[in-house]
Amino acid sequence: MIRWILKGIMRDKTRSLFPFIVVTVGVTLLVFLLGFMEGVFGGMLDISAKLDTGQLRFVNKPFYDEEHLVPLDRSLAAAGQILQWLQEKGDPRIQWSPRIRWGAIMDVPDEHGETRSQTPAIGMAIQMLDKNSPERERLALEQSLTAGVVPSRPMEILVGYKLAEALELKLGDTVTLLGQNFDGGMATDNYKAVGFIRFGITVMDKKMALIDLADAQQTFYMEDMVTDFLGYLPRSVDYKEYDRLKEDLIKNLSAFKQNPPREWAVDDEPIVLSILDQRNMRDMADKFDLIKNIVVGVFTFIMVLVLWNAGLLNGVHRYGEMGLLLAFGETHRQLMVFMALEALMVGLLGSLAGCLIGGGVVYYLQEVGISMGSAFEQTGMMINEVMRAQFSYKAFVFAVIPGIVASVVGNFIANLAIYQRSEANLFRELEAG
Repeated sequence: MIRWILKGIMRDKTRSLFPFIVVTVGVTLLVFLLGFMEGVFGGMLDISAKLDTGQLRFVNKPFYDEEHLVPLDRSLAAAGQILQWLQEKGDPRIQWSPRIRWGAIMDVPDEHGETRSQTPAIGMAIQMLDKNSPERERLALEQSLTAGVVPSRPMEILVGYKLAEALELKLGDTVTLLGQNFDGGMATDNYKAVGFIRFGITVMDKKMALIDLADAQQTFYMEDMVTDFLGYLPRSVDYKEYDRLKEDLIKNLSAFKQNPPREWAVDDEPIVLSILDQRNMRDMADKFDLIKNIVVGVFTFIMVLVLWNAGLLNGVHRYGEMGLLLAFGETHRQLMVFMALEALMVGLLGSLAGCLIGGGVVYYLQEVGISMGSAFEQTGMMINEVMRAQFSYKAFVFAVIPGIVASVVGNFIANLAIYQRSEANLFRELEAG
């Protein structure tokens, strides 16, 4: 029967071409929209995790509560012991990286040692001097350079390229950082600008700089101290698993607090956060899921509506065929099943074509992307300037199911009219044809 239905579909284009086009267009648009939304949200999570939050984060609560002030005096001591505990108690897939967040005045002196230009800057201290450090690859430092090289010696600094332009900074210039150290006193140190970097986020390109973790500990008097540990998971781990991994760490944290390192302050209270707990990401994730469901529902409804009307128009021209089949002994129920199978085959073929076309567009946008830097320049949002889609099997599943369901349901509703016409009337349609 399936081969017979396929032959009928291929030979009689009048009854299959329009439904096939409707399903193809609908599935193509669904694959594209879902892939693009997955890419935008996934890219937002990825860039936020790499530059700011990590997928998981271990931080002192007093520091987190006043993070906008960068209170280095609320950093966590005994960093080596904490890292060992995280590696032992955390999921083995998590890769933990210590970081120091700092804020300072960046001063650029002239040839006489007088201030030529200065501006407030925010910064991150990472393990950067070691060429095998995962941080170098995670932040794609070599690929993101616009000029110069990645620091290879102590007291060297990477500066956001727009920040360098604002300071009229040149490679090799000395930069003085003026900030507050761990003890609350003045921290001053000279760094050599060896590279300018493009983070891909306008607000960071204008304000951010990177130094090595050991240099920051020296400059800000933070020996064996960090502001937080960021945990990173493989891309294959869905963001909905982050909360479970966080809860597993929290269960072990209570025992750690009962016997804390002796270097900790009395009021130190480390907490574990997932990326969804920070920067309003959980609300954005909920909205993303809601929008995705609405898009799928709307497109499914539209396709059902269009295919229903197409089925009604198509059914008028096929009343004679239906009457002949009934005359040969087919029951109304068998005829409905036959028509449903035919619609199922059209839906499968249209969905396959839509997946190929939509998948090709999504793959192109994943590899090339769309530059949206000017649109987000003034928003301050942590969104990459290049918007990319994401090639995901979930997008195909969410697109194929509505494509097939819409084809079958639309055809089924339209063919209910068969029950409203007698066999004799249907057969007369054949005679009239």
